[in-house]
Amino acid sequence: MKTPNENLKYTISEGIALLFGILALAFTFLPAYFEQNRPDLSLFQIMLGDGRVGASPLLIFGFVLLIVGIITTLILLALLVLKKSNDIITTVMSVLSIVCTLGGAIILSCGIFISGLDKLNSELGFTQGYWGFKIGNILVPVAALLSVIASYPSAMIILHHKDLIDQQKR
Repeated sequence: MKTPNENLKYTISEGIALLFGILALAFTFLPAYFEQNRPDLSLFQIMLGDGRVGASPLLIFGFVLLIVGIITTLILLALLVLKKSNDIITTVMSVLSIVCTLGGAIILSCGIFISGLDKLNSELGFTQGYWGFKIGNILVPVAALLSVIASYPSAMIILHHKDLIDQQKR
């Protein structure tokens, strides 16, 4: 049983999820790592490697996962706008979007550790401020989490409709 304006609610929430997913992708290009006397590195640059560390297939996989999550959200949003989606399609695509976006963001957030940049410098250098994290390493997971939160209602649509049916039976 669908409630009035339900499609509009899910369209808005998926639109917000798409916006935050795109922001998470854009934030991979912001500085995420600094080291004294060296230029700042973004997660994208760390993923592709610099002079000291090579390209990381795991980080590339995380980046691709983030893109797949965004594309899935975009397809679901298009289906919702065109009113061509049903409960099963909405739930499956939303869950896929959540898993891909969250997985990609987790992998990218650990990019400094996965690439080995943290091993090239001492922990004492971190506490003394010779190297560390910058805003890109924080904004990617935050934007991805906001995207996941916005997709959550669409992922629970089947359970919501079951609850509505159970309430009517009482």
